[in-house]
Amino acid sequence: MEEIVDYSNLYQAIDEVLRGTARKKTRVGRYILEHRDEVIVRLQAELGDGSFELGRFRERTIIEAGKERHLQVLPIYKRIGINAVMRVVDTHLKKRFIRTSGASIKGRGMHDLMKYICDDMRCDPEGTRYCYKADVRKFYESIHQEEVMHCVRRVFKDPVLLVLLEKFVTMLPQGLSMGLRSSQGLANLLLSLTLDHPLKDGLGVRYFYRYCDDIVVLGGDKRELWQVRDKVHELVESVGLQIKTNERVFPIEEGIDFLGYVIYGPDHVELRKRNKQHMARKMHDVKSRKRRAVLTASFYGMAKHADCNHLFYTLTGTSMKSFKDLGVSYAPADGKKRFPGPSISIRELVNLPIVVRDFETGIKTDQGEDRTLVSIEKNGEPYKFFTASIEMRNILEQIRELPDGLPFETTIKAETFGKGKTKYVFS
Repeated sequence: MEEIVDYSNLYQAIDEVLRGTARKKTRVGRYILEHRDEVIVRLQAELGDGSFELGRFRERTIIEAGKERHLQVLPIYKRIGINAVMRVVDTHLKKRFIRTSGASIKGRGMHDLMKYICDDMRCDPEGTRYCYKADVRKFYESIHQEEVMHCVRRVFKDPVLLVLLEKFVTMLPQGLSMGLRSSQGLANLLLSLTLDHPLKDGLGVRYFYRYCDDIVVLGGDKRELWQVRDKVHELVESVGLQIKTNERVFPIEEGIDFLGYVIYGPDHVELRKRNKQHMARKMHDVKSRKRRAVLTASFYGMAKHADCNHLFYTLTGTSMKSFKDLGVSYAPADGKKRFPGPSISIRELVNLPIVVRDFETGIKTDQGEDRTLVSIEKNGEPYKFFTASIEMRNILEQIRELPDGLPFETTIKAETFGKGKTKYVFS
């Protein structure tokens, strides 16, 4: 809760919810931006004692992939509060998710998961000859709220946070709201604890991938995959969910329809037929040159991850070049380095082994000027953190002057000094 009600967390939650010009220009958006500090103080009080309420909402119906979906839409102020809670909760949950689960997990989207599948196919062609594919029937609507709260209580113990999360979970009479920011993370937690870890850790399934409620398992033998299928049914049904009847086991040469693509092998990926048809209709109907450029850029974002240069040229009239062939790199106007990976609080790195890759000084942030940005690697993944520590910056500058000083392995320790003050040092 200390992290949730922190000023910087609430400040960034406002910016995330009010992203885009349209929201900023609404009456409520303008008021919140003009009275940001007052809004933050109010949120700190309501979230801090658990009195934050969701209140009334409106329903919005959309058609997605030919399916009718009902979204619950809350006022902007309520969305900011939920966002502030889930920014912190999702950070803690991410550590518990297996690496091959995706959807609504920062840094783990469709293309990241597809790369894992292709790499595994390339490294072990015999062990990935067959595929078991399935998905959960009416996932969000069928979720049992008490099962979600059981999983939440296994992870979090803070009584105020549990009160807030229970309000998010029980907003509807049954199931989880599809429009609520919290639903994706908590639904992921449910399947992580009841499906992912039992399969990976208990059954030893090596090639298991999940994107929200879509499941793919690769194996070298059909009988092995049918056994996995039986276990999937057992685990999913234990929390009141059901697998759709269109599940199947098949050789990967038939193509794995997953993540918006059809994967035939590590070096042969095509766009899903529905996506190709949808884009072809859009490009045929477009009249505006500006709109056509926007659609072309959007289509390129999908097409560059598949083997469809000819398709891209047919639909857009533009040849698709590889970015690597262009020889272009970003040159920031301020001359400062840009590091990959999400920002992480230095508090979360205490007593953990990390690799310090690089750093940049003189960075201006919301908390002040002349901060040091440190690029690190934790568990093989890139992260970065900001620090105002002069001692830490001085040590980094000394190490940079050493031959082969960077990168280096270290562990960050927290030391207490003065009247209850804390500083962080390399060890």
